[in-house]
Amino acid sequence: MRSDEQFIASLTNDELEDFKANQVILDEYNWVRYNEEVLNGCKIADENLLIKVMAKYEFSFKVDQVEFEKPSVFLLGRQDSVVGFKDALEIIDKYPRGTFTVLDTAGHNLQIEQPEIFNSLLHEWLDRIESSL
Repeated sequence: MRSDEQFIASLTNDELEDFKANQVILDEYNWVRYNEEVLNGCKIADENLLIKVMAKYEFSFKVDQVEFEKPSVFLLGRQDSVVGFKDALEIIDKYPRGTFTVLDTAGHNLQIEQPEIFNSLLHEWLDRIESSL
């Protein structure tokens, strides 16, 4: 959606394809954060451990079938090509204390592409949790 063509030209074809598949703001700031926070983690990931964890991973409740009365937050990227955002909006009535935010110009890594809004919404959610104790 936005790109710094001069910076983009400095990436290899493989780097650019991966970057474009996961981000919608293509500039040096987003590349550095994506590379350091996402790609480096993927490179050192223990695949065998992840397979074991994923085989047992699930929520402690069915997110779409129970009413959750506690403060919650759903931060969704409008251009997220990994999980999308529409399914989350279908469960909004199950979360009466939930904040549902769909951010334009954001893919799967909202914390990188929209850091100010992301941080503000998480702080607000944490304040709601603290006040509900």
